[in-house]
Amino acid sequence: MNEALKNPPRDMVLKLYWPPDAGVQASGERVIIELQDCKGLMLGTLSVPSDQLLEAIAQKLQGYPILSQHGFVSIVSDELSKTLSNQAIALDQLVAEAISPGMLDDEQNVETMLAELRARLLKSIEYVNLAIATLPKS
Repeated sequence: MNEALKNPPRDMVLKLYWPPDAGVQASGERVIIELQDCKGLMLGTLSVPSDQLLEAIAQKLQGYPILSQHGFVSIVSDELSKTLSNQAIALDQLVAEAISPGMLDDEQNVETMLAELRARLLKSIEYVNLAIATLPKS
């Protein structure tokens, strides 16, 4: 076996080939990693379980949620200049999904949790109303 290069050339490209979107979260799906030289010639490939790669990426990116004034939630990371998700989700849609019957089926203390969610949403509306009331009149 050859020794690893101590100073590998900087003109190599690493390409990732993800499984179709529906399979990325599925356990057992694999990402193909291809190493190419600067001319696009493949030097080698590696197959990695997608869940392991996603977990490693998530640990490094340290994403956090952002709520826009339009009511959309996105995940962002200081390490990247873009949002981590392909698209934002509307706050009302996020709430609707969180309290759908399928999400509440096996939960303990559903009434208590929903009452707490309602209280937080009402407090959020108070903040929005206060922001609107303090806007300069035009």
